[in-house]
Amino acid sequence: MLLPLLAGPALGFGQSTGTVGNNYTDVLDKGNNIVAFSPRDEGVQGSPLLLAAWTPAAVLLRGNATPKLAAVKYDVVHQQLRVRRAQGDSVVVPIGQLQEFTLTPGEAPRRFVRLGAAGAPDGFAEVLSPGPHLQLLKLWNKEVAQAPASNSSYAAPTTTSAYADRPRYYLRGPQGQLAEVRPKRASLQEALAPYPAAQQALKARKGSLNSEAELRAAVAALDPLVP
Repeated sequence: MLLPLLAGPALGFGQSTGTVGNNYTDVLDKGNNIVAFSPRDEGVQGSPLLLAAWTPAAVLLRGNATPKLAAVKYDVVHQQLRVRRAQGDSVVVPIGQLQEFTLTPGEAPRRFVRLGAAGAPDGFAEVLSPGPHLQLLKLWNKEVAQAPASNSSYAAPTTTSAYADRPRYYLRGPQGQLAEVRPKRASLQEALAPYPAAQQALKARKGSLNSEAELRAAVAALDPLVP
């Protein structure tokens, strides 16, 4: 059972108690508007979630200074964060109420921040390279694609709808400006046009730049050259 989170200022995430799965009845305020839960898309195989299992996280709401610890599921298709309550059900936190959140499933926390720039999707992206000047952000985008329903040569050819990963990458500059980039040298060079020193260093940088890992390493190495 999924319960909606009621929007408004009377939210109880501001004071962290340091435990996962706290009682969230304090965030339910009858005087506010109900935020409807987006159900799973009918007939689409796969999951809209980033991770299938409930994952410990630190959730920071807009206007608050202290995150609340909770178990969450991040729906990247509908851009909703589901927070599990102690009763076993959950509330839905719409992205308009979120400042950021950090998944903490193990030793490597995964921080997600809002893109929040003109022309960019209205969603949250994972910080792959957290430099003080340049940040590489990954939007975990999923799109509905057609896939073969059967590989049997005896069956009539049919297709089915399924979620397909279509991640998008963004370079965030020191003033918060965003430029979409691909794991290609030419794409990153174009995005670095406002930073001549970093752009020249990329041109002189050896090695390939054809994967997410290589793009991440390049942005991290170029960050100190951006004023």
